[in-house]
Amino acid sequence: MLFRLLAVSMPFSVLPLDAAMAAGEGPIFDARTLLMLGMNLGLIAFAVGTAIACLRATERARRAEAAAEREAERYRSSDGMLDTLLTAEPQALLAVTESGEAELLIATLPTALGVPQDTGDLLNFAAWLDAAAARELDEAIDWLVERGEPFNLMLRTQRDRYVEADGRTAGRTIVLKLRDLAGQRLELAESVGRHRQLEEQVASLRVLLAEAKKAELTRAETKPSLDTRFRSFDRLATAFAVFDAQQRLTHFNQAYVVLWKLDPEWLATRPRDGEILDRLRQARRLPEKADYREWKRGWLSAYGSNAQAEDQWHLPDGRTLHVVADSQGEAGVTYLYENVTERLLLESRYNALIEVQRETLDTLREGVAVFAPSGRLRLYNRAFAAIWRLNPRQLDGEPHIEAIIEGCRTLYDEPEEWERIKAAVTAIVAERVPYEKEFDRPDGSVLACAALPLPDGGTLLTYVDVSDAKHAERALMERADALEAADRLKTAFISHVSYELRTPLTNIIGFSELLASPVAGPLTDRQRDYLGDIRLSGRTLLAIIDDILDLATIDAGALELKLAPVKVSDVVEQAVQGVEERLKQNHVALDIEIEPGIDEFVADRKRVTQMLYNLLSNAIGFSDAGGKVALRCGRRNSLIAFTVADQGVGIPADYQQAVFDRFESRSHGSRHRGAGLGLAIVKSLAELHGGSVSLDSAPGRGTRITLLLPHGREPAGESSAPDQPRYTSSRAG
Repeated sequence: MLFRLLAVSMPFSVLPLDAAMAAGEGPIFDARTLLMLGMNLGLIAFAVGTAIACLRATERARRAEAAAEREAERYRSSDGMLDTLLTAEPQALLAVTESGEAELLIATLPTALGVPQDTGDLLNFAAWLDAAAARELDEAIDWLVERGEPFNLMLRTQRDRYVEADGRTAGRTIVLKLRDLAGQRLELAESVGRHRQLEEQVASLRVLLAEAKKAELTRAETKPSLDTRFRSFDRLATAFAVFDAQQRLTHFNQAYVVLWKLDPEWLATRPRDGEILDRLRQARRLPEKADYREWKRGWLSAYGSNAQAEDQWHLPDGRTLHVVADSQGEAGVTYLYENVTERLLLESRYNALIEVQRETLDTLREGVAVFAPSGRLRLYNRAFAAIWRLNPRQLDGEPHIEAIIEGCRTLYDEPEEWERIKAAVTAIVAERVPYEKEFDRPDGSVLACAALPLPDGGTLLTYVDVSDAKHAERALMERADALEAADRLKTAFISHVSYELRTPLTNIIGFSELLASPVAGPLTDRQRDYLGDIRLSGRTLLAIIDDILDLATIDAGALELKLAPVKVSDVVEQAVQGVEERLKQNHVALDIEIEPGIDEFVADRKRVTQMLYNLLSNAIGFSDAGGKVALRCGRRNSLIAFTVADQGVGIPADYQQAVFDRFESRSHGSRHRGAGLGLAIVKSLAELHGGSVSLDSAPGRGTRITLLLPHGREPAGESSAPDQPRYTSSRAG
């Protein structure tokens, strides 16, 4: 190969050396040739060195590759042997790096041990190890991490199997290996476990013994105070019983004995709680339960629970008990039995009363709202919401009076009125006064408002829609005003006409009397009868005119009574003289009777005569021919009573209230005709005297009218005229 390289690198001019020498040309090697020759020789030497170096490097690489192949083969053989060794024994190998990443390298433990096959589950020691073993393993790993101390533990799994845990560090990696125990190591682990349990039991017994001694000492120290407290409980009306941790009765009061009707001597034997329940059930003093055992078990489960249970027992005898079972942990249970029968009955009645009140309020047409002292709505009815068109849901939220006023302003916007209502609701108790008001809303309705303070500081607010009544009242008032105006116009007209008729009527009566006198010459019987009729009609018409004028004077308040002592017999005689002609014409008899002892009384003589005349005229007018009219005068306490009775057709009940009205004249089947002013005059004059007039009548039984006038002075005693006879008189028509 060297010669091949030399042949390639040698220039062509060197090769024909022989040819140049043979030609006999000058020097064979000139400077240029020598330079080229030196360069070529250098290149050849460098190429030869490089080739030798490459050959040597290639040989070394081949030898290194062969050595690496032999080492890899050795590692593969070792790895296979290691896997064989690791899998030869059931174990779990866990590696945890410095960064905290854990990798389960191998997990061949039997599943019966309860060791998880997953890395996360394996690290959760409390999930598969016994609590004490998990705690011990956590502490050993902490020591391994902090101090690098390896450990070897025998741990008990939750499946009651044992595994060996070996932990150590490999560089910065923590390695945990778990292996199944067998043979003597398993027996040793079990022995260690039993020994540990015995130590724990001994420690627990020591603690219990110490606590028992402490509890006994505490009980001895607190016994006096407990006895004092229990003696105080004995005087309570509420039944109670105390049971210890063994469910035995330790204390009870007399109310407990009375409530359950149990023998105190038997209770003194400290029976168990369940025994007492069984005895009460046999006596049918416990609530009836379908599953008594389960119910009993539920109550007895309170022991040791350190909780409180409550329930209501409805006993067969109708009583209801509120039972409280207060568990004090290991100290036992205390029972309290409160008889709430009366309270529940009162609550039931109260709720029923509230419901009735609610229903009653909702049926009222009046809007009702009750406000608390704070101004918040406490109670309302449907009518209140309807009158003001408020949303019941808003009212159920107990809004303040200001919010309600804002809702009502859309229907009635009067700030002053709302301020008064707000003040009536929210003012302090000492300044609250009842408030009443009627107002018209723009929608045409009329409301009557009333605010009434309540004893508890609240306020009752009511609204009544009086639109219909108010409109009717206004219509009636307008009608009454119109009728009064018409009546005044009628009275004025009649008074004016009466005054205009009085003068010519007086002339007619005067001239008829003049013609009837002998001065005018003799008259025939017919002429005399005609003149008599003229005089009678004129006097009757004059009396009517006088009555009209008197009524007008009374209405004007201008009629003055001329009070003076009046003899009863005189006014009766004058009144009878005025009706004598009518008695004769109607063929009616008049009986007069005056009780003894009645002599004088204070009155207006003329007006009393006028009243008696009108009563007699009315009775004569409604009497049939051959009938009888009676005039009686007597005393009723401090009053003088004039009674006029007839035997006429009587007055129907529906007309009796109108007989004393003006211009009310009805014949009722009789021949009587009149202007309807006589009884009206009697009523007005009687009231002016401070008296009264009453009527008693029935169809077919006649009519009796009684005029009562005040005596005017102390009545004389019966002894003043002991021998005065009763005055009687009879006038035949």
